[in-house]
Amino acid sequence: MDIGYEELFNKSKIFIDKSIKSRDEGDFEEFQLWASVSLELLGKATLAFIHPSLVVDPNKPKGLLVACGHIDSKDLRSEEFKTIAAKTVFERLNNAINVPRFDSSMKDFCMTLANRRNAELHSASIPFTGVDIEAWLPRFWEVIHTLLEFQGKNLTNFLGNEEGERASTLIHDKTQYLKGLIEARISRHKEKYIEEHGVLDRREIVYDLDEWEQTMTCPSCENEGVIEGEPIDREYKGTDPDNPWINHFDEVYEATKFRCSYCSLKLTGYNEIDFAGMETEFVKDVEDYPDYEADYGND
Repeated sequence: MDIGYEELFNKSKIFIDKSIKSRDEGDFEEFQLWASVSLELLGKATLAFIHPSLVVDPNKPKGLLVACGHIDSKDLRSEEFKTIAAKTVFERLNNAINVPRFDSSMKDFCMTLANRRNAELHSASIPFTGVDIEAWLPRFWEVIHTLLEFQGKNLTNFLGNEEGERASTLIHDKTQYLKGLIEARISRHKEKYIEEHGVLDRREIVYDLDEWEQTMTCPSCENEGVIEGEPIDREYKGTDPDNPWINHFDEVYEATKFRCSYCSLKLTGYNEIDFAGMETEFVKDVEDYPDYEADYGND
């Protein structure tokens, strides 16, 4: 099966090796091109790590038979079997599979790289020319590390000892730099709040919360802000004592955004929230109503 986990993982390694070779030869355009191909393949490998059916195009039913080992893809015509597009890969990793820390900002980063690759291959534009490698490479390795960690692997498994250590250093340096920026942002908003109000006094603002939001103490002004998240898990808690047809669940959310209407502090992405010293997960009680099918109308 050419959509199995090992096959996809190994092919991703082939393209990351091509990418690094291009980098070492000074061809930074090809370096980015092959890196983007490797990333998509590693994303598919991450899905196939759970089950190969997550990689096939659901609009091609025979693909599911391939994923389950009942048909060899080599026996099918090209129009009968396809894998999912890059956009679907990264959306599934973010929404359906919930790879830890693969939040919307990571998904958007991956799609930017995929769109540049498509423009490179399918148009006359040259989107990789003039791109500042140092600006995106630490983020690239961070995404790769996140996907590998979900698979129980690390950067050394993927890149070898020397390149793995080099990539880990870039991630660490970026992490420390970002942590410093977040600490400075919190301090700046705290100082501004004290200047305006004299003290860190608590006031009352009533937030109109959506189902994926919850209030949380702001690390800057210590008032209540709003944390936004993406659902990653749920635990059944029982039925409603007043209505046995309604089920209650503890819905677990991974934090993705924070905003405070008191001091205007904003944090975006798992890392920024984590570096701010805030909880990166929160739980909400949700009600699940039974979904009855419409009557057939044949009574």
